[in-house]
Amino acid sequence: MKRYFLFLLGLFLLSACSSRQNVLEQPLSQNWTLTGDTLDINLPVTVPSVVQQNLYDAGLIPHPYLGTVENDLLWISNAHWTYLTHFNVSKELLEKERVELVFEGIDTYASVTLNGKKLFDADNQFRTWKLDVKPLLKPADNLLSLEFPRYDSLQRALYEAHQPRLPEKYAVSRKAPYQHGWDWAPKYKNVGIWKPVKLIAWSTARLENAYIVTNEATKEQAKLTLHLDVESTNGGDLTVELLKDGKPYHSFPFQTAQGNQHKIFSFTLDNPELWWPNEMGEQSLYDFEVVLKSYDKVLDSQKIITGIKTVQLVQEPDEKGFSFYFKVNGIPMYAKGANYVPEEMIETWINPDNTYNLLKMAQDAHFNMLRVWGGGIYPSEDFFNICDSLGILVWEDFMYAGTMYPYDEAFLENAKIEALEQVKRLASHPSLALWCGGNEISEGYYNWGWQKSLGWSEEDDQAIKAGYDRLFETILPMVVDTYDGTRPYWPSSPSKGWGRPESLTQGDVHYWGVWWGEQPYEVYREKVGRFNSEYGYQSYPDYSTLEKIAQGESLSKDAEVIAAHQKHARGTQLIDDFIHRYCSPSEDFKEYVYQSQLSQAIGMEIAIEAHRTAKPYNMGTLYWQLNDAWPVTSWSSIDYYGNPKVFHEWLKTLYAPVLLSLDRKDHQVFVTSDLLRNIDGTLTVTVYDLEDHPLFEQKVKVEMSANENRKYYVEGLHEFLLKADPKSIFVKLELTEGVNLTAERKVLFAK
Repeated sequence: MKRYFLFLLGLFLLSACSSRQNVLEQPLSQNWTLTGDTLDINLPVTVPSVVQQNLYDAGLIPHPYLGTVENDLLWISNAHWTYLTHFNVSKELLEKERVELVFEGIDTYASVTLNGKKLFDADNQFRTWKLDVKPLLKPADNLLSLEFPRYDSLQRALYEAHQPRLPEKYAVSRKAPYQHGWDWAPKYKNVGIWKPVKLIAWSTARLENAYIVTNEATKEQAKLTLHLDVESTNGGDLTVELLKDGKPYHSFPFQTAQGNQHKIFSFTLDNPELWWPNEMGEQSLYDFEVVLKSYDKVLDSQKIITGIKTVQLVQEPDEKGFSFYFKVNGIPMYAKGANYVPEEMIETWINPDNTYNLLKMAQDAHFNMLRVWGGGIYPSEDFFNICDSLGILVWEDFMYAGTMYPYDEAFLENAKIEALEQVKRLASHPSLALWCGGNEISEGYYNWGWQKSLGWSEEDDQAIKAGYDRLFETILPMVVDTYDGTRPYWPSSPSKGWGRPESLTQGDVHYWGVWWGEQPYEVYREKVGRFNSEYGYQSYPDYSTLEKIAQGESLSKDAEVIAAHQKHARGTQLIDDFIHRYCSPSEDFKEYVYQSQLSQAIGMEIAIEAHRTAKPYNMGTLYWQLNDAWPVTSWSSIDYYGNPKVFHEWLKTLYAPVLLSLDRKDHQVFVTSDLLRNIDGTLTVTVYDLEDHPLFEQKVKVEMSANENRKYYVEGLHEFLLKADPKSIFVKLELTEGVNLTAERKVLFAK
């Protein structure tokens, strides 16, 4: 599989470096200098990079993730920084009609100047910034500079100037919320040029975007749409040729006017090989190329690697509420996965090798979906390319979380441009399944008491809610529908707060009664929603991870370095409480760390078993959270250094295509199948003592349809277990088909 991924990655790299006649690109990554008003430095750097990375690489600050250094590094985001570079340009580049300076990502506020001329003020981390700079360029010694103001001071001023008051300071800035501190993240607000910078020179016309989406697909035929953004200097007659596997496939003549236009062309593909999620089928990919021509002259070309797949979000009324599940290629899919957060606090440290290893561990644990949480950053092409290759669907939040947002025209226009860019960038990826407005915003508005705590008047409240509706109910769904049109849109996750009864009968639910509500793990069996998109419990990371962050300091529950890497105010106490409930706490801290992971695994086992055995009422379970952004005590199943916790190892059973479960009330056995084939087999139920001596055995015939969940009565089992000592037995469940073992499970009864 890894060789396949490397081959696939090579294709994507080839597409990025493919010959583009008429279009010249000059990267501006070298010969940058970083200066600041706090440190007396004149530091040579390359971009992409951010100040925190540059200072660490130069040995000027300690590693931001180790020890107890966080408070010593907070000054960085409230200093003034300047990035500048000198560069030359070729005669060939200057002879083009248009030369654009393109910043793929600036974090976050910066004043950009070229050869003494101010170009623009950047104010959105998630946008591309570009401008035609041909009139300002000269052959040699061009000076490009970015002035980054004091981020903390600027953000504070913007927040205090905004009336009515918003719940969170980060609301006024289009910057990754998690960098402002979260209950698993430090306050490392990055400053810098976090994505590539380049010059793009061209004449007549060029392709700014090219992507393909699937409108309909069967085994016989797929109906596809090619979307193009064409930039033209004068307008005129152009042709787009679509190549498949390097051979001409379709040709589309069209007219264009001066400027940027969005063009849409429909075409079909006979007998397509469909793309399927993990364990539902193959991840077939198609290699297209779009060639833009003026008569016979090639102006530009782009590669598009995509898969043919349809996805629907099904919400239909039933006797208990409304369903909430995904159909992929017309087949209902039970979603199994987790929430994904950024892999680094220093965003430029994210690299595709680590991403691949993380997502491969998810695939090996039978994942078919990840939710990209709205408080982080939009993932890179690498992330989506890997998900395409591994069959992991992506629920993609727009980057909004946990607060209401400004609603002035400038903010909303900025948000619209951001959404346009992200939807167009990601639409070709078959792994993309859903766009969601953001994380816990609707829930916060209705349930968290902002109106009272912030003193909103009725007029304030109405204005803020109207602004919310414009952004999340009008602008974002319009962008998704217009520029994709094939993926569903969901305004906010969750749709209802976990304290409201309807949260369990419709939409998706973040159930936090266990953890925040301090309820026992067994409550998960009662709180099963239609789609559980967040729930979880904390544990310590691997002991080797704690040793790395401690840097020789003695480790214990009360150690200062442990406290520095626990960001939840009650986290340490809650972990301890549940170790006492479900384990016998050890005095040895290393053993205690393991017990925290064991406690987490027990709780998540109860939750996942409850969700899956409620199929088809419940059709999805995405726990919080897959990974960490730095070494920390958190809800993750894989720690920052890639060490799987006990829970992640258990997922290989809990998320397996067939799960065997014992109902704790009537002792009947659930056989829960996500297989797209029938099962004809035998269920063997054996009760053992703790020395593996069999005490009871019974066999049951199992006949099930594809994708089904059924409950089986085992004669005599209930009566036997009622009389047995729960501390001295366990039950082994085995499902065989012929000589093949399809699934097995061991069930304990005592804490």
